[in-house]
Amino acid sequence: MGNKDKENSNNLKGIAFIFPGQGSQYINMGKEFLDVNSKYKEYFEISSKIVDRDIIKIINGEDKSSSLEDTRFSQISIYSLSCALNDYITGDLPVSKKYIKMVAGHSLGEYSALYSSGAYNYEQGARLVGFRGKIMSKADKSAKGMMAAVLGADIGIIADTLSNYKDKVFIANHNDYAQVVISGYENDVKRAILDLNKNGAKKIIPLKVNIASHCPLMKEVSDSLEKFIEENINFEDMELPFFSATEVAYKDKDDIKKTLTGQLINPIRWVDSIEYLLNQNIKIFIEIGPGKVLSGLIGRIARKNSKDVIILNTNKMEDIKKLIDTLKKEGIIYEA
Repeated sequence: MGNKDKENSNNLKGIAFIFPGQGSQYINMGKEFLDVNSKYKEYFEISSKIVDRDIIKIINGEDKSSSLEDTRFSQISIYSLSCALNDYITGDLPVSKKYIKMVAGHSLGEYSALYSSGAYNYEQGARLVGFRGKIMSKADKSAKGMMAAVLGADIGIIADTLSNYKDKVFIANHNDYAQVVISGYENDVKRAILDLNKNGAKKIIPLKVNIASHCPLMKEVSDSLEKFIEENINFEDMELPFFSATEVAYKDKDDIKKTLTGQLINPIRWVDSIEYLLNQNIKIFIEIGPGKVLSGLIGRIARKNSKDVIILNTNKMEDIKKLIDTLKKEGIIYEA
């Protein structure tokens, strides 16, 4: 590589692809995109066969017997849309992979990130997500679990409060400096909420799940997932660097099984992860999938750290248009 090529390589604007997790789903998500880009409906057809339901009908609220809030369908729906949008960005626009410095996801979003990285093909990932959704849904019905978002309380105060609930209530997600999710047995979480209110939490919002995810109570589900991966999935060498938000580290194909099973029983360290990436010359964050939750979290973390970054998302067609216009302005994609 010549000196000029090295200089150009060093000046490339680093892009991070960030994929959202369960909870980002909503009725009619992706409808505008699929109406304009109908070829990507094929992704949903593959997923529909795997879960034996018409995913697009569930997303559009046309299947009255199945709910998008059902874990079995929310996870596969988010994965399907995220992967379709990923391939639209890298294929139709196209954004060269030389600009993409890494891919990461929040919980379920790591499955979309791994597809983006090249760790497996679309159908393999859909089978994996379909199984994950099924076993987590089963746990929803059998376990008396609960999760809640704690707003406006320092994580140290939360940790001190939860020390009274050892092995019963855990910190599940550290999403930003003022948002922490707790997870555990339902009755204990409810008691912990009262204590956290007394200790200064501004607001606590129970999440719409009946499961205690990202904590040791998910060990049985984690073990089932591990067995499924061993028997059914072969990971490939990754074309793009994959970053784990549970382990706050880059991982290769030999680490993937441990990462995916470990994220079910360990907390998502989102603040630590975004802080790390902000110091890795990432200049553009693109949230790929439904919603804008991660865009908001990244924005607040960046401001707290006095980092000037561009944050884009794919939630609506107007957001995608802004993404295209911004990447053209930055010289990352060019007019035909």
